[in-house]
Amino acid sequence: MRDSVVFYRSFWEAIKQLPEKERLESITAILEYGLDEIEPKSAGVASAMFLMAKPQIDANNRRYQNGTKGGRPVTKTEPNNNLESNYNKPSDNQTITKAKPKEKDNVKEKDNVKDNNKKTFTPPSVSDVSDYCTLNGYGIDPESFVDFYASKGWMVGKNEMKDWKASVRTWVRSQRQELTAKGSKNQFHNFDQRGTDYDALMLKQVQDWVGEKQDEGNT
Repeated sequence: MRDSVVFYRSFWEAIKQLPEKERLESITAILEYGLDEIEPKSAGVASAMFLMAKPQIDANNRRYQNGTKGGRPVTKTEPNNNLESNYNKPSDNQTITKAKPKEKDNVKEKDNVKDNNKKTFTPPSVSDVSDYCTLNGYGIDPESFVDFYASKGWMVGKNEMKDWKASVRTWVRSQRQELTAKGSKNQFHNFDQRGTDYDALMLKQVQDWVGEKQDEGNT
C-alpha cells in the first residue's frame, strides 16, 4: 500500500483518446493497482490500459520498497595499517632532497627537440615539379629544373636547398625577366638575334631604290 503513485504522460496520451466511460475506468484501474495493488477483475479496454502501465508501476514499487528498507547497506572501508607501518616519516632534523635531473638527460632532450624542428629536405622528382608548375601556371621545363639542380647536388650557391618550391619560383622569375629583356630589344637587336646582317639589308634596299630610279630615267 502506497500514499502516492506516478502517473506518466505516456499513460495519459494512450488513455485520453478513449471515450469518457472507458477513460475513467482505465485511470481507476491504474491508480488502484499503483496505490493498493488491486488488479481489475473485468476484461476490456480498461484491462488493456492497465496491462500497458503495469510493468512501469511494478518497477516503481520495487524501488519504493528498496528505499523503505534503507537500500543497499554501506560497507565500511577499514584503513590499511600496513601502509602506515611501512611509511617512514622523516625526522625533524632530516631534510628531504629532490632528485636533480641528469645533465645528459637534459642534453638529449634538447637534441631531440632540435632534430624534430629541423626539416629534412627531399629532392623533388620531375613529376613533383611538373604538378607544382601546372597548379600555379608556371611555364617552365620541370626536367631542366631537376637536371640543373641535381647536377649541383641540390645546392643553391654554397647552401643546401631547403625549399625546392621557392627555387622553382625563383627560376620562373628569372625566366620572365629574361623574356622581358629580350622583348624590349628594338628591331636592330631582333635582326642580330636572327643572324641577319642589318647593314647589308639596308644597303641592298638602297641599291634597289637607286636601280629603280635609273630605270625611270631611261624610259
